[in-house]
Amino acid sequence: MTVQNIHGKLGPSDVVDTGDSPQKFIGENPRIDNKFEYDIAVIGLGTVGLRTLHKHCISKARMLGFDVSESRLAELSRGSMSLSLLENKRIAHAIDSQLLTLTADPAELAKAAVLIICVPTPVPETKVPDYSPLRDACGLVVDAASPGQLIVQTMTTYPGATRELIVEPLRERSLVPGIDIHVVFSPEPASAETSQQKNIHAPRLIGGYTTSCRETAVEFFGRGAFKFQRTYGLEAAEMTKLFETAYHAVNTALTNEFAQACTALDLPFEEVLQSANLNPEAVTGPFAGAGAGGYELSMDPHHWLNQSQALDLQLPVLEAAVESNKQRPAVVVQRCVRVLADLGKELSNSKVLVIGLSHQPDTADLVGSPALQVMDLLLKSGADVGFHDHHFAGPITLGDVHVQGYPNPRGFRADLIFLNIAHSYADLSWISDADTVIDGTYRATGILNRVPL
Repeated sequence: MTVQNIHGKLGPSDVVDTGDSPQKFIGENPRIDNKFEYDIAVIGLGTVGLRTLHKHCISKARMLGFDVSESRLAELSRGSMSLSLLENKRIAHAIDSQLLTLTADPAELAKAAVLIICVPTPVPETKVPDYSPLRDACGLVVDAASPGQLIVQTMTTYPGATRELIVEPLRERSLVPGIDIHVVFSPEPASAETSQQKNIHAPRLIGGYTTSCRETAVEFFGRGAFKFQRTYGLEAAEMTKLFETAYHAVNTALTNEFAQACTALDLPFEEVLQSANLNPEAVTGPFAGAGAGGYELSMDPHHWLNQSQALDLQLPVLEAAVESNKQRPAVVVQRCVRVLADLGKELSNSKVLVIGLSHQPDTADLVGSPALQVMDLLLKSGADVGFHDHHFAGPITLGDVHVQGYPNPRGFRADLIFLNIAHSYADLSWISDADTVIDGTYRATGILNRVPL
């Protein structure tokens, strides 16, 4: 057994078992423990919470959806949340079938075998993560915790947060993690929505406070995941999540730099992409576009950047990548200005249609989507902006402006089209030979008047 000491903060009572062999689970298995009224409780019904709730509704588990916002619970109950038609239908069916109970009463959390914490850790304009919602949620969970439960923290944080906010307070209640109760850090797999739609089972990262905690979580998640990435401690798992998002942020920034260089040199970047992808060991899935999309790429790196400053660590590569990705939507707008100028037009008097609002293909997720930033900058430049994405009927509100969606995009009569995302099942046959299209995907080679971003 190895004892991990994180910055000298672990005392003799905080020994973490990092052995390979699973320990015997002391107490009943949360998956089959009939003393609990609910199988699973999802705490926090934001983007990640709703995705988690929807996934487990499919499994027909006895679900508890908890959120401190009564209005959010009412919206979800009415089916008026910003979800896809299928998600709303499945959640409504779970409520009608009495498989899903919605509540704002934290006392109900004591009745669930598994508690999955999905409360957001927002990164505001200051770029200093706000952990107060997570701290409040963990406090409610610790207060309600009872022996035999499995507590899963899913949200991106700094290394040591799960220990600080859950493990140590549980010990103060004389609930020993790994014996009386089980605690793990296990974030949603990256691109979980796309993986599910394409029937790909992304590996689930699981780090337990003890081996018993980790293997109990593996048994629970084993119903829906085929592969696991096990780590030997909470902090290792938390750092793994930070490294994954930082790696993708740097990779995205580097890919966009080469895409921009190819555009300047009049080289076909789509050929460079295809050639690089022939060697997956050399280049891991490069993706160029309008920016670092999704909450993970746009916001998660700030959790580690903020923590590194407190530890007086220098991260020049990650800092440069984050800044480069931040500036990418402005690069799109500058490209629009130049292309329109070649057509004898000005951006302030032009109509620009954005195709694909999602931050990645085949999803209906707008969180951190660079397309929203592009549209906002276009509006501020005086352009008339519309969008086309069959996932969203519109309008989309940006500040005080409502941007209209066009199911029939020809009706917008655009001077310029910006292809942000091309969903695999999207029909682009309506684009005529007279249309000028800025291709932000670097893959739409079948369009006649295509200009690479």
